[in-house]
Amino acid sequence: MKTKIFLLIAAVIFIFILVGSYTVWNRLDPDNTCAKCHEIVHSHERWKTSAHANVRCIECHGTAFSGGLKSFSGKMNMVYVHFTQSKYNDEIRLKESDVLEVHNRCIVCHQSEHAGWLASGHSVNYKEIFTDSVHNALEKPYWDCLRCHGMFYDGNINSLMALESTNPAEWKIRNEKQGMLPTVPCLACHMMHTDNPVSERYLIVSDSTKMPIDRNPKTALYVRSDKMHLRSDKLSKAAIFDNDGQEIAYATDPNTLLCMQCHAPNYKHQALSEDDRTVTGVHAGISCIACHKPHSGETKSSCILCHSTLTEQQIKWVFDNPHTYAK
Repeated sequence: MKTKIFLLIAAVIFIFILVGSYTVWNRLDPDNTCAKCHEIVHSHERWKTSAHANVRCIECHGTAFSGGLKSFSGKMNMVYVHFTQSKYNDEIRLKESDVLEVHNRCIVCHQSEHAGWLASGHSVNYKEIFTDSVHNALEKPYWDCLRCHGMFYDGNINSLMALESTNPAEWKIRNEKQGMLPTVPCLACHMMHTDNPVSERYLIVSDSTKMPIDRNPKTALYVRSDKMHLRSDKLSKAAIFDNDGQEIAYATDPNTLLCMQCHAPNYKHQALSEDDRTVTGVHAGISCIACHKPHSGETKSSCILCHSTLTEQQIKWVFDNPHTYAK
């Protein structure tokens, strides 16, 4: 009896020490904890010079106990892989469930951005995209759909959908829970671990040595095929042509190039074909975010910023013809 009591007390003390030690571990400087692992060091180095440098790792990634049994088993699997396999930074990838957990933690600080995202088309879920009967009647879902609608999906189009039937109306998503998940989460357009110090909002003009920080763009495209982010200012500029075959001048700022990766034309690079939204006419060359709010895409108040004399009728015409304007 005494032996059982002793073992019970010893077990309680061991668990208390284990939990206490892990709590202390999570609060220590990452330089002395997480970054000691060769798999993490590169991400940690980028994080130290990012706008999130003052945000602790666990605030975005959680702890072994933050998600209950699921997160605990996930962290234990990481420990197992660490000691049984040779993994390096470029081989570590977040699963879609991990990405969505980070996405939900972004909301804590970025509430207004999240509200805008919810009001936009980018908050669309798998069911809304892949069971659209009208679109499916025109084109059968295939692997490249996931390039924009499901960048982080862990499988392929056949594991996502039942496409065996010859009737498009019978094509369904295999997992109902998967169907309700967002296809374009925060990390589709934002890379958290990137060199990007917090900008200096106020500069002393009289101090000639005071120079503004040359910031990297806040956006980056997640490339599903390579399972990595590419900074939006590194994206390629494509030639876009009008109906007469003349090349159109368009904005090449990082955010416009990012938008164009998914809002793209057909194989002929023809403006306004497929999902392309390239602006033509008198507004050619204007950045996407000059008219669209970055997260919501809302444009209602944008015209008046440059055209204070526009009438309601003129503004209505613009909204009815958003990307093609009279020359």
